[in-house]
Amino acid sequence: MRKAAVLAGACIIALAVPSPASAWGYVAHRLITNRAIDLLPAELKPFFTKYRDEIVARSIDPDLWRTAGWEDDPHHFMNFGVREYGDYPFSELPHDYGAAIEKFGMATLRRNGLLPWREAEEFGNLRRAFEAFKRSPAYGPYDVILLAAAAAHYIQDAHQPSHATTNYDGQLTGNRGIHARFERDLVERFEARLTISPVPPRPITNARDFAFDALLASYRLVDSILTADTDALAGKDLYDDDYFEKFFAKVRPVLERRLAESITATAGLIMGAWEQAGRPELPGGGGAPAAMRRRGVPNAAAALGCRRWGAGASGIKVGRVGQVGRGGQGGQGGRPTRPPMIG
Repeated sequence: MRKAAVLAGACIIALAVPSPASAWGYVAHRLITNRAIDLLPAELKPFFTKYRDEIVARSIDPDLWRTAGWEDDPHHFMNFGVREYGDYPFSELPHDYGAAIEKFGMATLRRNGLLPWREAEEFGNLRRAFEAFKRSPAYGPYDVILLAAAAAHYIQDAHQPSHATTNYDGQLTGNRGIHARFERDLVERFEARLTISPVPPRPITNARDFAFDALLASYRLVDSILTADTDALAGKDLYDDDYFEKFFAKVRPVLERRLAESITATAGLIMGAWEQAGRPELPGGGGAPAAMRRRGVPNAAAALGCRRWGAGASGIKVGRVGQVGRGGQGGQGGRPTRPPMIG
């Protein structure tokens, strides 16, 4: 009874959440996911093209989970630069999740971010969804769509430099607000002027290590973005059009490269999970999956598990976001000290 009440409350919150099309980095997540579908191989592309609108819309679901109150914030970042992890390349932090817990404890890991392990969890969920596709024709497409979008979101976050540093909003260097100015404002203001050229993807075989590498690459870009922000604001006390033109001119190569690399990584993640699942055949025609034919249920509500609680027909736990279904980052830990992240 208590679980049902909690779930019902979460669904009501999700239904009440507005869906701004151009806020909190949503534009960038949707752009990346949309472009990634075009890079998929012939065996996958028809299915993902068929459900393109749904997958692209769901690529922001993990941000809505946080808005609805689920404890998902630590899954979106990694605080490189904290004393505990040592100097770059932060080799004091084990990549193995169990070893990291043993060394630092759950509270420290949650405070400093869990993104690589969350990515590994969602990659595994997506692989199992592909494996279960034939066994669960009613919910198979739904599970693949939901979990592909979730896995895509976290690997995209790993490519955003502000998600890879303890100075995540410029609060330590006088650049407060840089997080949104880089990932949201620049994309929304200058999307039509961006030249994004992703390279052909290769299947990702180890999502955890790939996420660690992406975060390290992001961390190396932080100082250049902060310097560009400071230079663009010189002599001003407002972030006006002139500031954004100067800031965009300075960081455009970084922004375009990280968006392109996010697109390639998103496609590679889907390909890797599909290949590890044995390359199952996916349908490319027909109507919407059975689980999507009910009207009036927004994406956020469905993603929160309002369809059903606990294990799905394919055996994949999709109910409690932020609580691990199998072998991930469960347990208790301190709530992150950072404010809710964006994007």
